[in-house]
Amino acid sequence: MQPGREAVVKLLEKYQVVPVWMKLHNEDLSPWDAYIRVPAGSHRFLLESGKAGRYSFIGGEPKALLKVKDGISHTGESVLPLDLLRRWLQERRSPRNHELSETDLPPFLCGAVGFLSYDLGRTIERLPEMAVDDLSTPDLYVIEPSWLLVKDHLTHDWYLATSVSSLNQLGEAEGKLAALQGIITGDLPASPGCDLTDTAQTGVTAGQSFQQKEQEFVRSLSKEQFETAVDRIKEYIRAGDVFQVNLSLRESRPCQVPPQQIYEQLRLINPSPYMGILEFPELTLVSCSPELLVRLRGNRAETRPIAGTRKRSGDREQDLQMVKKLIENEKERAEHIMLVDLERNDLGRVCQYGTVKVEELMTIEEYSHVMHIVSHVKGQLRDGVDSIDLLAAAFPGGTITGAPKIRTMEIIEELEPVRRGVYTGSFGWWSFNGDMEVNIAIRTMVIQDGKAHVQAGAGVVIDSIPEREYFESLRKAEALWQAFDLAHRKTEVLA
Repeated sequence: MQPGREAVVKLLEKYQVVPVWMKLHNEDLSPWDAYIRVPAGSHRFLLESGKAGRYSFIGGEPKALLKVKDGISHTGESVLPLDLLRRWLQERRSPRNHELSETDLPPFLCGAVGFLSYDLGRTIERLPEMAVDDLSTPDLYVIEPSWLLVKDHLTHDWYLATSVSSLNQLGEAEGKLAALQGIITGDLPASPGCDLTDTAQTGVTAGQSFQQKEQEFVRSLSKEQFETAVDRIKEYIRAGDVFQVNLSLRESRPCQVPPQQIYEQLRLINPSPYMGILEFPELTLVSCSPELLVRLRGNRAETRPIAGTRKRSGDREQDLQMVKKLIENEKERAEHIMLVDLERNDLGRVCQYGTVKVEELMTIEEYSHVMHIVSHVKGQLRDGVDSIDLLAAAFPGGTITGAPKIRTMEIIEELEPVRRGVYTGSFGWWSFNGDMEVNIAIRTMVIQDGKAHVQAGAGVVIDSIPEREYFESLRKAEALWQAFDLAHRKTEVLA
């Protein structure tokens, strides 16, 4: 176990929490294979990086949790969610990696994991309250996992980690790490987490027949209503209120399989940089998000806005032609650059003057069903600014609201009939050492009370064609619904 006892003694003189870990090498074990060896239980999660990411994280069994809805915490305290999260993190400070080891370590060994709903933005900016809160999603829901498994995809090493806040916890920590070894070595029985009778979120057993037709969606907006809303946004643009608004609709279907089976299919058909599954008692998130909201390492802040989407054809030559047309499209270029400027301004609110730079501008990223225009913006945080200040400056992401942000959020509240909840909020991790990495919760399925919900949208500008924006919104949800259908069909075959 690292670090040694003497090092832990010294670190506990300065910090409230110290991570301890052991390292095992296993080239063949994927994060998913490890995850399904973890017994299904309270607040299990997998944050899985795509091809370009270096680390994936598995954890569960919370030592503590935070949950806030409408300014009231799960303990009944009246709070601002981000203030509570900041206080919670400050009470659990841990060392930076360079204080723990001279060798390279994962960026996250102890801290918090969870999600922020889009509606947490109401605590940052004053917004009207018109949309129906039908899912009653918490504004903030994070846990402190009692252990982590971290896969380094570059070295194929696994880090088994837990944390201590006093010396008398070292013995317990050693026992926990020893128990975790069985997940990596395969000494535990396979797949306890994918029990076909797991009904925690679905409310049904997987043996029941799945007889839904793909057209049997319940949508928050009909095609006609969506197109009318697009026209209304264009009126606001002509009046000078806004430049662009992201309009979305939600699709819902009964869910009759455990969420893990949907994620298992999703990670195969649409691997993405910010994939994950969060299995919380009240709801489960299944996500293939492509978009970073903010990343913080030390004082280096980053965001990676996505704006501009086309459907892939399945033919490489046609896709290359589509890339050329997408990059050369004046509407897409103008919209993307406008949103990059918005993100630069967001970072500029908390970064040192002159440090905010666009590292990449308008590159193309391809996924199974769509391609996107992507840029990369970086900056150096000012002294006295922390991860929560950065989060508040950037949240919710401008690419999924529009510009200017506050006015577009008011228009979204007027035109979308239901609250967004998790959609276009964020999920990820906050390290007790001050670092953070959270995505934008797009391409994300929420499974709750026996139903699966997927929300997606399109950026509306002055020359948008309403019907095209409607079908673009449906297109962005296709990979999730494909995984959903595959999981149900596979279950029928096995039944």
